[in-house]
Amino acid sequence: MKLHPINAMGIHAYCSDLIVDSDYPDTVYFMSVAGYQATVKGIVANLLEYHGVSIEIDGREHYLTRASLGYKMQLRKLPSGLAHAAVFPKLAMPKSDEERQDRFFIMTDKSDELLTLFFRHLDEKIEVPLHPSWAMWLWNTFAEQEAWILEAKTLVGSHQGYLFEFNHKRVHDLISEAIRNQVAEVIDCMRWKGGDSNGELDFT
Repeated sequence: MKLHPINAMGIHAYCSDLIVDSDYPDTVYFMSVAGYQATVKGIVANLLEYHGVSIEIDGREHYLTRASLGYKMQLRKLPSGLAHAAVFPKLAMPKSDEERQDRFFIMTDKSDELLTLFFRHLDEKIEVPLHPSWAMWLWNTFAEQEAWILEAKTLVGSHQGYLFEFNHKRVHDLISEAIRNQVAEVIDCMRWKGGDSNGELDFT
């Protein structure tokens, strides 16, 4: 794990993970910081209060600011006596208390978790019943819509981040259309798989 110096108002710590907006690379979605507890808290406070935070990456200095989202911070003390803090949007939390139900954020350092996280968040947000086998079809369908998926940019670390913003009615219409058109990825879970009776009960 490579650590990068991060500074704010004369205090210093180290950043192990940083995800920013792909169009506005000074806007932070996820940040992981380690160091002395007081300095870690100071770095996070400066970010959340729109004060100056800068980080050095490969000899280049980047200036960071928060997004216009609600954030959550998790802080824990390390066995060494130092502290580690992670800052991320509340939109990434299961059953987020954000008022808007048409967007969510996922992040992970394991690529095989992306579809699971995506499906879990979407299933919580909409009233249309979803089947887990639709996860890949739903992801691809979101990708076909304009601005429904924003892939964030990873500056430090191995985490990936995606911001989703969608239209509830359009999701309902797309699923209904897929069922009417017998799209295999959607209707396969509805096919009878119990044998030759095609789902009919035999009372003889």
